[in-house]
Amino acid sequence: MADTRQMLLEYETEEVGKLARKDPKVRAELISAFSDASETVRERALLAAVEVGDPSMVLDAVRALDDDEANVRIAAAQLIAWYRQPRNIPHLLRGLKDTNTWVRSHCAAGLSKLVNGPIWARLPSETIDKFIDGFPGMTEEQVREYLRGLRVNSNAIDSYVRWSRQKFDVPIDSTALEAELESEPIILRSTETPAATAEAEVTTPKTTGMSAEVEAILSELPEDLRATLPVEDLRRLTPTTARELVDSLMASFPEAAGREKKKTVRVRKVKKVRVVKKGPSREELIAKIPKEVRDSLPPGAIDSLSEDELEALIATPDRESSGESSATSSEESTSSELITKYGEVKGKLLMKVPPEALKGLTEEQIRDMDLDTLRGLVDAFS
Repeated sequence: MADTRQMLLEYETEEVGKLARKDPKVRAELISAFSDASETVRERALLAAVEVGDPSMVLDAVRALDDDEANVRIAAAQLIAWYRQPRNIPHLLRGLKDTNTWVRSHCAAGLSKLVNGPIWARLPSETIDKFIDGFPGMTEEQVREYLRGLRVNSNAIDSYVRWSRQKFDVPIDSTALEAELESEPIILRSTETPAATAEAEVTTPKTTGMSAEVEAILSELPEDLRATLPVEDLRRLTPTTARELVDSLMASFPEAAGREKKKTVRVRKVKKVRVVKKGPSREELIAKIPKEVRDSLPPGAIDSLSEDELEALIATPDRESSGESSATSSEESTSSELITKYGEVKGKLLMKVPPEALKGLTEEQIRDMDLDTLRGLVDAFS
C-alpha cells in the first residue's frame, strides 16, 4: 500500500491505473485509497480508477459522492459518469443537487449517457426530486408520459422503466464501455470534407475521461507544453476553465504562440503605372541660363556648379520679373483705391505724392484739400 499511496501523492495516477489493471494487489490498494485519510490521495485514487477500465470500480466509488471535500466528490462524479452503469442512476440524480458546480456537471453528463434526451443540468429541482423519490403516486404509463414530456428518447424511456422496476439493482455491464473504446469512427469517403475530418480528429480524446470539447480546446497548446500538465487536473476541466487555462498559458509563452501564427505579408495593389520623366541634362540646363547671367560669371565657374545651382540661375530672372510684376500689381491696386475714394483727378495726383507727406492726414482732410494745394505738393516732391 505504501508504494501505491506514494505514487498517488506524486501524481502518478495513470501509472497506478495501469498497474491496477494487471495486478490484483495494486487494485485492492487503489480501492482502499478511496477512503484514505488524505483528501489528495482519495481524489487521485478516484482519478486513477478511470485508467483501470473496469466498471465494477463504481461499487466502491459511490461512497465518495458524500465526501466532505469538493475535489473528492468531483473525482467520484467523474468516475461514475465515465463508467455509465444503470445501477448508479440514483447516485447521479442526487449528485445533481450537490453544491459544487463541477459535481453537478459530471453527474448531468453521466445521466445523458444513460437516459438520453433532456439537458439534465437544466432540469428544475422539483423534477429531480420526482426522479429521486421514484415518481410517487404515478402509474407506469403516467411515468412514461412524464418522461416523454421531458423529451427523453423512447428507447431510454423503456430502459429507465425496466431499471426502475428492478430498483436499479442492475448487474455491472461493461459491454457498452468496451464497444465505445474499441470502436472506430465511420468515415464516408464520398462526403467527407476537410472540416469534417478535422472535427473527427478533434473529437477523439487524447486523455481518457475528458470531453471532446475540452480536448479540442487543449489541442491548441503545443505538445511539449501540454505534456507538462498533470492528467488528473486536465480531467477536471470544463470548457470554460479549459479556455481560461489555454489563454493564460499561451500568454505566458508568447514564443509558442508566435510559432502558431505566421506574419501576414500585405501586398499593395497597383492601381496606376506612373511614367517617371527624366530631367534635363546638364548641357540643357546651361543652355537655359540667360546670356547676361553666363557672361557675369567668372571663367570656368559655370562648370563647377551643381544642377540645383544651375536651375537657380535659370530661375533668377523669373524671380526679378515676378517681383516687378508684383510691384506693378500693387501700384495698380493703390491707384484704383485712391481714384475710388477721391475721384480720378485727385487720385492720380495723390499717387505722385510720397505716402510720408500724407502721413497724419485723415481721409476727410485729404478729401477737402483743393487741387492747387495738391499740385503744389506734387511739384515739391518731384
